[in-house]
Amino acid sequence: MPTIQETAYPRLKSHVSVRDLAIIYTPNVDELSLANQVTRGAVAQLGFLVLLKIFQRLGYFVPISQVPSAIIEHIAGVAQIQPAITELAGYDSSGTRKRHLQIIRQTLHINCYDKEARHILMLAMSQAARTKEELADLINVGIEELVRKKYELPAFDTLVRGARHARTILYRQFYQQADASLSTEEKKRIEMLFIAEPESRFTPWNTLKQEPDSPTLTNLKVWLDRKAWLAQYHIDQQVLADIPDVKIQHFAAEARTLDAARMLEIEPKKRLTLAVSLLKVQSYRVLDDLAEMFIKRMSTIHQKGKDAMADYHARNQQRADELVQTLRDLVIAYRTEGSAQDKITAIDALLADQGDVILQRCDDHIAHAGDNYFVFLWRFYKSHRSTLFRLLRCITVQTTTQDTTFVAALHFLLENEHKTGEWLTTPKSPCLDLSWMPEAWWRLVTELHNHDEIPKRLHRRHFELCVFSQLMMELKSGDLCILGSNHYADYRDQLISWEEYHRDIAAYGEMVGLPTEGAAFVVHMQARLTEVAQKTDHAFPDNTDLRIESGEPILRRPTKATTPAGLRNFEQLVADRLEPTHLLGVLRDTEHWLNWTRFFGPISGHNTKLDVIV
Repeated sequence: MPTIQETAYPRLKSHVSVRDLAIIYTPNVDELSLANQVTRGAVAQLGFLVLLKIFQRLGYFVPISQVPSAIIEHIAGVAQIQPAITELAGYDSSGTRKRHLQIIRQTLHINCYDKEARHILMLAMSQAARTKEELADLINVGIEELVRKKYELPAFDTLVRGARHARTILYRQFYQQADASLSTEEKKRIEMLFIAEPESRFTPWNTLKQEPDSPTLTNLKVWLDRKAWLAQYHIDQQVLADIPDVKIQHFAAEARTLDAARMLEIEPKKRLTLAVSLLKVQSYRVLDDLAEMFIKRMSTIHQKGKDAMADYHARNQQRADELVQTLRDLVIAYRTEGSAQDKITAIDALLADQGDVILQRCDDHIAHAGDNYFVFLWRFYKSHRSTLFRLLRCITVQTTTQDTTFVAALHFLLENEHKTGEWLTTPKSPCLDLSWMPEAWWRLVTELHNHDEIPKRLHRRHFELCVFSQLMMELKSGDLCILGSNHYADYRDQLISWEEYHRDIAAYGEMVGLPTEGAAFVVHMQARLTEVAQKTDHAFPDNTDLRIESGEPILRRPTKATTPAGLRNFEQLVADRLEPTHLLGVLRDTEHWLNWTRFFGPISGHNTKLDVIV
């Protein structure tokens, strides 16, 4: 059960500051005049003013006996009726108080909490329960709706019971919907999740709750097998069609905390709903895990390629120096005095029969020159090749943009998976568009210098690496999505529908205080920005942290606060005097002071059936 402190339910403070007394609890001239008109005597006048100011603050009436004396004394002082304080004891039980309640409601245009108010409260809580789980959140929604409809707030326990009832009714509907949507065969298949397998003595339920290990190649293969295993428990989308995703996530989280024995103890309809929710969450989570593993494996391959390139340059530094020395000797031989034949003879003496070797070394150096490490990737990729192709066949990739050229390249790669030759012939119709290919890959894949040329063949190994590398980048950027996943799904499907937008935009604009019509929004924002700019301009002469240089504003870093004199000595004295305390003792004492274990409870959000006796 939520406490009143966890909600927005207004309550009186035990200690009222002078500022609050002046701002909140000071009657104005009109209120004092109204009190004089509707009351007779100082006691009735003071009681009326206290009820009025307290209701304006809380939204509900409380007995005068529960109002802090500081508030009563402040109001009496403003109204200049101090002697009436001592005679307020009988006001709460008087008929005058009941008459004052009606006058205050009429004056503030507030309706009493009745059946209509309860209907409004339960409707708001029921709608909020579809997306919110905590009772405190439902109570806050109910309070906001009652205030908006100008109704008096009921007792806090009434709100708690209403929130619990709204959530219970909604969950019961969800359980019945899931049970009615499942066929008999699907129910039997789900119930088998809780039956232990004879050879392993573990239930499939344990396998369903399994978490992924580190993204190694072996674990990537294991997770591909897991995806195939989950496909056996495919559940039709209509089973959870009307249940919000946030509730499915909550049901799945609750199911993950329960073992097979606990699941069998749950009411059948709820058990089926929790199991189906976890199956759905795990089915798209396995796709997220596979995408994460793929990205991390490809990143590792690229990093190993960079390390291999650095190692190659380090190992061949001497060879590069020898080539530079040979070039220097050739230039000197060419510049020797004598005829052309003498120069050729001098050059030939330097090269002797090493010309082919030097030429090959030059070709090797040019091939690995610069920062293009892609030529080193194959040795690290080839052990992953079959697994990555299997992954590509297991997922359905779609573009989130209008450019479909890379998706076509993926299909072309899959069609040529079993090719073993060095080159792949590009199709003539339809023509394979490689405009997506980065420049660094272009020469390796096509051996063409101009990106505008149409290649007739592709280097198979480099093309595979290029496609998988680009797939990694597209998934990370969101330009590609994986159907059925969560984190790598099409982000456009996670936006609200236009129907919801047109239905709620007016209320949202009113809540945040912004116009929702385009032209009015622009005018509003321009006015706000102009106001901020003018305030900044006026404050600029006194702002020592901002200066203008060459027309550009430059904000200075804040200066580090100087350490007060004697702070180090004080810290050392405190450290010397502190006695070591056992961790269990800290937990015991803080629990005694703060009662922080009140926030612990079942993940379902419902209270336990049994009371724990300590």
